Amino acid sequence: MDKYRLVGEKKNDSAAGSEEEEEGASEVRITQQGKPRNYISYALGLFDQGANQIELKAMGRAINKAVTIAEILKRKMPLHQITSLSSSEIIDVFEPLEEGLDVVESKRYVSCMVITLSKDGSSMDFNDIGYQPPLPPDEIHPGDLNVARTGKGLATGGGE
Repeated sequence: MDKYRLVGEKKNDSAAGSEEEEEGASEVRITQQGKPRNYISYALGLFDQGANQIELKAMGRAINKAVTIAEILKRKMPLHQITSLSSSEIIDVFEPLEEGLDVVESKRYVSCMVITLSKDGSSMDFNDIGYQPPLPPDEIHPGDLNVARTGKGLATGGGE
């Protein structure tokens, strides 16, 4: 592929997980390069502005980051969760750098995940296979304070 350069990508969503776009859902697109704390702050800001439901969307290698962000958000406030998986066909178009060569198209499939988080669970299907109820209240810590580090059974300096 030294004689070609990538000129574009086309996306074709497959029907593996038919996603309905809901009116009241705010969207957070998670990428591999972004910092988790920025996504968490943005999502919390959407909830503070009155959003009842948000969608975390990720593709490929960013999926593990989306799961981490969802788990952190669920520990900051009681949230209902529905997770859905799908795949998307991406066609890479390569243009030749030398004359006489043809344009090449390469197909690949990328996994996609949509995590829907809702404050009250309204308009959520509790029988959905990807549904998770909110965590128990004793596992939710709204502040940035990490309870495990604040001296509960841990030595806090002093060289003892």
